[in-house]
Amino acid sequence: MSEALPALRNGPPAHLLCGLLAWESEAEFRGLYLSYLQSWCPVGPAEIGFVEQLVWLDWRRRRLRLGERALHMSALGRATSPERNDSLTRRALSVSDGARPELSSAGAIKGHAESDAESRTVWASLVESAETALSILEEDGKDAYAQALAAIPDSTAEWFLEASEEDDRFSQDTEGLARFLSAKVLPYFQSHLAAAEGAPTVRLQAWGESLDPFRMDKLLALDERLTRQVEKVMGMLIKLQGLRLGARPKVTNPALMAG
Repeated sequence: MSEALPALRNGPPAHLLCGLLAWESEAEFRGLYLSYLQSWCPVGPAEIGFVEQLVWLDWRRRRLRLGERALHMSALGRATSPERNDSLTRRALSVSDGARPELSSAGAIKGHAESDAESRTVWASLVESAETALSILEEDGKDAYAQALAAIPDSTAEWFLEASEEDDRFSQDTEGLARFLSAKVLPYFQSHLAAAEGAPTVRLQAWGESLDPFRMDKLLALDERLTRQVEKVMGMLIKLQGLRLGARPKVTNPALMAG
């Protein structure tokens, strides 16, 4: 171990550090190098050289894992779009251009299970409020107009009042509110609810289309080659250390043997 101590104190030699890419962490590489030295306790330049090879092979395999993610993210960017009802979204949900769901593939991949559930809850509640208001208006009971306005969120009521000032169809009465809820509000809420329900499917479609099996095969082949090199170098190091640790000096002095 004494011959490895200088390397332990000084860290990786310059010829290893110069091989790092600009964005790679020298501190992480030093930590990896130190862990290998501590695990193998190499003695002599030959053993230290084999350990350095193992460190570098390990580091290159880490690059491959990063490269695999980079390939996926690059393909994901090409496959998705911020446009509503883009082609990937239509493929995932099997909808026509006319359906126009309030969803894009780029938006879907930004979500997750918790956000999906939250969105479904919010939009389902809004759909229910619009349906409740319509039911009140259809019954046409006393104060139906006021009760229906109270049944919808304040933001929806404000939307209606603004629309009534711009469009004569949406008069501020039972008939106008019912027409507004049926023509504007309910379809809008239902579209967003459908988008929230379809987001997980679109996300899975995007992930699937972003996998490039041909480029992945090249990475896997390189990883397999590096693995074989690791096994070869490790076998040679084990053999070399076994020879060193198994060798014993021949004692020819009987006095020393007796001692």
